[in-house]
Amino acid sequence: MKKKYLIIALLSLQSLHCQISVGFASSSETFSSNGTYKLKSFSYDNEMPNLKGESFVSYTDEDDGKTKNLYKINRSFDLWDGEPFFVAISNDGRKIIYIKDRVYYGGKEHENVTLYLDGKLTKAYTTEEFIDCDRQKEKCEMFSDKRNPRFKHKRATFSEYEDKLTNQDKFLIKNYVFNKNDTIYITDGRKKVTLFDLNSMNIIQSKIDFDSLYPKIKNIQVKQSRISSYRYPFKYIIDIENIQNNVKLSHTISELSNLKFISSNSQEYYKFKLHDIELTGYMNRNGKFEIDSISTDPIFDQQKIINYIDNTTFKTDFIPAGLDKIYVRDFFGGYRSFDERIAEKETIKAKERREEEYKKRLTLDKIDNFYIPKNLYECNTELDKILDFESKKMLVESVDPFEFNSHMGGLGMWIRNNWGLNGGSRLLKYFYDRNVGNEMFGRDTMSGIIIEQYIKWLKGDKTAWEKWEKQNPVKLN
Repeated sequence: MKKKYLIIALLSLQSLHCQISVGFASSSETFSSNGTYKLKSFSYDNEMPNLKGESFVSYTDEDDGKTKNLYKINRSFDLWDGEPFFVAISNDGRKIIYIKDRVYYGGKEHENVTLYLDGKLTKAYTTEEFIDCDRQKEKCEMFSDKRNPRFKHKRATFSEYEDKLTNQDKFLIKNYVFNKNDTIYITDGRKKVTLFDLNSMNIIQSKIDFDSLYPKIKNIQVKQSRISSYRYPFKYIIDIENIQNNVKLSHTISELSNLKFISSNSQEYYKFKLHDIELTGYMNRNGKFEIDSISTDPIFDQQKIINYIDNTTFKTDFIPAGLDKIYVRDFFGGYRSFDERIAEKETIKAKERREEEYKKRLTLDKIDNFYIPKNLYECNTELDKILDFESKKMLVESVDPFEFNSHMGGLGMWIRNNWGLNGGSRLLKYFYDRNVGNEMFGRDTMSGIIIEQYIKWLKGDKTAWEKWEKQNPVKLN
């Protein structure tokens, strides 16, 4: 298994490095260089990039002038204006390449570069493999950072740049990746170019100096994908209705399970232990719900719920015009016994289980497959293994370490979530034993200390953590 590094996306607080989740979803049209074939892609949800959609390859028949589909792919190739996602289709319509700078899910189809032949996945590359870079030794970003010009001030326009950009830099703002006659040109964060042959589906050459190549490509006219969007309907699983009786799914499950549904908006939501259901899927225009994933607490008869969904036709008036289906998620609520006394007993038992689980977590060296450092020294050595070259450079050059410790994302949030500062761990106990982090927002204090100490470590002070421990000794009870 290849080692996975936490890249700048983990450190940065810019929306550029976050998965897009907005009130709109996208569709796009991409033509082959010769204009013969068109790739039409639909996203069925509002989170990008992922696979939840469909794509169609079509052409115009020379005999009758009609548009005909060549094949369909059961995934979307998400594109969004201003975001580093790219797709191209070959001149024979058989090959597709999709490139993105970030990965949020496991599996080959989610890699940074995916290649399809006649609609089937044939190859996949990580950023490291595709542009031939080493995250631990150099900048390793799929696309040039010139694609996002920095403005002088908030009211600046695209013609006003913080620095005097060269013609090469201006070229890269729009053309950091493009397709020219089935040769894909990608300029990466090192300003090195990788050439990829879409016909043979092989890398031609990598690490070409962009400045040396620029005179040959500066006048190339690039065909851009046409991107459009539609308003995503925030219809939640609990609210889809049986077309025959208008009963919502949440209430039908209540009847099937003899349990009371409690909405997440109810005051009871945090009062009782609730039994949970996780359910996602596609609502088709014909009213049939296609389950993508389902998991339920043991108290439910899961098969009974599946049978109901499979044999029911639901209302579809919320599906946007022009789409055959839409992805529906988020089961905002849970279930408890109609008998409040039973619900209270279950709540007490659940609290006792959580307390036992919390005590257990304080002793574990691994939680959810993440190694839990036992002290500041191990925090430093683990971050050394995890963070890449560019991330470490950002930390060393930072003026205010707080920018990496936000509630909205970044390294601090990653530490709090994955090293158990939020849910309990031996690292949390390490700080509590020193009477550190007991105040409100104390977890932020802990992750902030870890980041500050690691910056000192990176700057060469390998004993700063020892000094901190001496200043914050274990408090005896």
